[in-house]
Amino acid sequence: MRICLFVLTLLSYSPLYAGEQFSVLLVNPSVKSDLFWQRVTNVMQVAAKQNNVALTTIYGGGNRHIQLAELKQYLQYNAKPDYAILINYPGGAEQSMTLLEQHKIKFITLEETIVGVERDEVGKPRQRFKYWLGEVFHDNFKAGEQLGKALLDEAINTKQTPHFVAINGHYGTESDTRSDGLVHYLRKQDVELEQVVYANWSKQEAANKVSRLLQRHPDSNVIWCASDLMAQGALEAVKGKTDKAYFIGGIDWLDDNLDLIEQQKLTASVGGHFMMGAWALISVVDHHNGNPYWQNHDAIKFKLGVITKHNIQSYRWLRNIKDWSVIPFEAFLLQNSKSTEYAFDFDTLHSLLSEKPKNAAQH
Repeated sequence: MRICLFVLTLLSYSPLYAGEQFSVLLVNPSVKSDLFWQRVTNVMQVAAKQNNVALTTIYGGGNRHIQLAELKQYLQYNAKPDYAILINYPGGAEQSMTLLEQHKIKFITLEETIVGVERDEVGKPRQRFKYWLGEVFHDNFKAGEQLGKALLDEAINTKQTPHFVAINGHYGTESDTRSDGLVHYLRKQDVELEQVVYANWSKQEAANKVSRLLQRHPDSNVIWCASDLMAQGALEAVKGKTDKAYFIGGIDWLDDNLDLIEQQKLTASVGGHFMMGAWALISVVDHHNGNPYWQNHDAIKFKLGVITKHNIQSYRWLRNIKDWSVIPFEAFLLQNSKSTEYAFDFDTLHSLLSEKPKNAAQH
């Protein structure tokens, strides 16, 4: 019902004048060749263009020290942006946030990457750091559970005894929280997890680690991966092995992985968080135009979805989007609706695109 009302609101909505342009700095935590983060950036650029936002991107190089140095250099030699959007690296949050605070730049952080003592030190948005508007994130613990469940269900459905191994990203909050979700889920199901290893988000390193894991734990047939790229590496490692069926999945909804799921070479992918940069940008536009959301909230939390061979056809509409400008991002602005909460989910997005001509989402 909520979706239907939202779509009716969108159909009756007429865009407001975009107003004076303002600037946003995106601190991409990775490198330009990172498929997932480049997708985050590309979608965000479309949302920025539609809403008259001058978006600039710098790259953190996959390392907290590089990211801090790049941020310092940018702020030293360029005009100060009105806002910044970034992911905090564990061990580097305080320095990055202090730097933005010193320059009086309002900022939003993506993902919940800081926990424990470091989280206690930085506090919540607008406590210690007054220019920290809030956080936009999904539940990484839940994502780990979702992927574990999808893999376990498929193994059981094909009458295989599941023997799990896990390929994690790096020693940090994001990847560890995902694997914690897996451990928690398997413990509830009374299923043993043979071993967790780290592959630094690398396809090749994942392939190497899986090869060694299969030698050490030859009964292993379920390979949980903290990212889709590492799932591709796991698939490479089992190529040519015909002794058993392997159930492999990752997190990110990469196009190649969805193709492999359709070909029934991979089992599952959890994702949807490639939209988080665009969602954060939409909230910044609202804030800049006087909407009180970030005065009354300190976070936006959105759900991820699971794609398997059983439901992949229902996501074909998403896979057919080649040009993200088909999405009217301004329609998600609170200033253009009567709602006080954001409808950042794929059901709403699908309903919106379904109202377009049938060929509108395919370019």
